[in-house]
Amino acid sequence: MRRLAGAAVALLLAAPAMAQDLPTCPEHVTVTDGLQSAAPQGWQHLRRESRHPLVDIRFYSGAPPEGAAVEAVGASSRGTVVSLRYSLPSVEGEVWMSCVYADTAHTLIRALAGPFPPHVRVNHDRQDGRTFVTYN
Repeated sequence: MRRLAGAAVALLLAAPAMAQDLPTCPEHVTVTDGLQSAAPQGWQHLRRESRHPLVDIRFYSGAPPEGAAVEAVGASSRGTVVSLRYSLPSVEGEVWMSCVYADTAHTLIRALAGPFPPHVRVNHDRQDGRTFVTYN
C-alpha cells in the first residue's frame, strides 16, 4: 500500500502543470464602419451598426499582424463539423489567439498564457454556423 501511495505522489510531482482552457471568443461583434472622407456633394452619411458572427479562430507565434500564423497539424470532418487541430505547446515564443468575424475587417486578438493542452481543435459546424474550441 505504501508503494502505491509513493508511486502516486511521485507521479503527481512529475506531472506537468495542468493545462488551461483557452478564452472563449465572443460569438458576435457589433461594428460601425466609417467613411474615409466626407460624403460627396449632395449626399449625407448615415451610420448604422451591423452584427457579425464568429467564423474562425486562429493562432499566431507572436503578436498579429507581425507574428507568424500557427499551422494546423491535422484536420478532420465528422458529420457537419470540420475541425483543424493545433499543437500549441510546440509553438516557439508567445502564443496569440485571433477571433475572426464574418464580413468585417475587425478581429479580436489576445496573448495567451500556458501551459496549453496538447491538442486544441477549432471546429466549424457547417449546419448551424458555430465556431468553437475543443480539447483532445
